[in-house]
Amino acid sequence: MKTKAIGNLFILAGILFSGLILLPGCTSKKNLWGDTRKGLILSYRMPESQPLRYISTGDALQKVEVMGQKFDVNLKSYQEYSIRAVQPASDHMTLQITIDTMYIYLKTPMKDFTPDMSDVIGRQFSIRLTSLGKELDFTQAEAITFNLGGETRNLAPEFQSFFPDLPGKPVKPGDSWNYADTIKEESGENWLHLCVNCTATLEGYETVNGHECAKVTVPFSGIVLGEGNMNGIGTKTTGEVSGTDQFYFDYKNGILVKIISDGTASTITKTSGAQEMTIPSTRKFIKEIWLAN
Repeated sequence: MKTKAIGNLFILAGILFSGLILLPGCTSKKNLWGDTRKGLILSYRMPESQPLRYISTGDALQKVEVMGQKFDVNLKSYQEYSIRAVQPASDHMTLQITIDTMYIYLKTPMKDFTPDMSDVIGRQFSIRLTSLGKELDFTQAEAITFNLGGETRNLAPEFQSFFPDLPGKPVKPGDSWNYADTIKEESGENWLHLCVNCTATLEGYETVNGHECAKVTVPFSGIVLGEGNMNGIGTKTTGEVSGTDQFYFDYKNGILVKIISDGTASTITKTSGAQEMTIPSTRKFIKEIWLAN
């Protein structure tokens, strides 16, 4: 029941029954989030009055083998975002996102990279978010680009699965729900898609930094697909990915408080053209996002 409907109901009740003694229970008010005994109604209801500040860190270690030679590639990242909701009561709210800080470090056997992010820091763009956590419309995020190791990247993949999906029904500890996520990274002729199936389970409740949270565990598994062309050499990548997300959601205020993602991706890349090779690799990654205010 939406807030406006609840307000209208009580106004009407006041007009009709003014001066009367109501029976016990007639004035009871349902919380937007339900209750922990009968079931929580999880939905995003971000405040419009002030932006939420999130910090994101990532660490990925990729082990690659090329023509019998083994080497490591390490990618570390640190970002700070300010996210302001526009019309948060809408089922498709607009999120205005500002890049406050963005740092990336890429270590390869040949060279270390720290790309210049000065053209990205301070930029603002918008995406849309449903009340159940589906991110939509990345046009503005795709327009903000940077160079990483000779490849042009954009901000869209960072936010395609930023917010965990919620169940759309009341849930109690032990209840589960399923959803799918897709992350697409595309640059010129090169593209990589990560498609995963998730099963989320409400494990219980925990207070995190003063927020009363639902604790949810999400094992995921899926596939990796990609194609590209670099210097006349075509590439095709296939593989599998698996891991676990754990997130904490402030059910009273409708805010994501923290999420930790830990997983492994194993891929095979085959090249064609001037040089034909089969390149196996394994990437272990961990990413953490938390509410800083």
